[in-house]
Amino acid sequence: MGKSWVYIGFATIMTLIIIILSIFLMEISTIITLGNRVENSLIGAGWAGFSTVDLDEIGERKNIDNAEIREIYLDKAKANLLVKQYIRQNLKLDTSYRPTNDSYIVSRDKPVVIDEIRIFNPDELPIIDGKTNITRTTIKIAVEIPMDIKGLGFRYAKKTVYVDIDTF
Repeated sequence: MGKSWVYIGFATIMTLIIIILSIFLMEISTIITLGNRVENSLIGAGWAGFSTVDLDEIGERKNIDNAEIREIYLDKAKANLLVKQYIRQNLKLDTSYRPTNDSYIVSRDKPVVIDEIRIFNPDELPIIDGKTNITRTTIKIAVEIPMDIKGLGFRYAKKTVYVDIDTF
């Protein structure tokens, strides 16, 4: 009778380990998927910002028809507002940047925090932002996404994307 209890105990422990590992792997998969969806939404918002070309600034430039040396200037104020609008729209956020019921962001009680929207025009380049070397017109978008992670509790996950004309 003693050996059978050892086998039952071992099987129970192995079953618990497999269940806990499965929960952990599903949570990791959810976090990675959410990160990818948020990144794609931010890239889309950055693309929208490129529609705010500063025509006055570009009109003063030469070689506008040469794609290799063409400089694209964005109206920073308009681009900033448009990117925020598209972030709200793409992530399905309300006016206070909290996820709505239609949003794929599950944690709805805390807002999405927009840390930075920064436009780098050609007259500011080249520049190194953190560890990223920027050589072309670029929109940097940095946000923090609310997440409720099983076993760890509530956290904000940081996501930063750089959208430039090469992205198109």
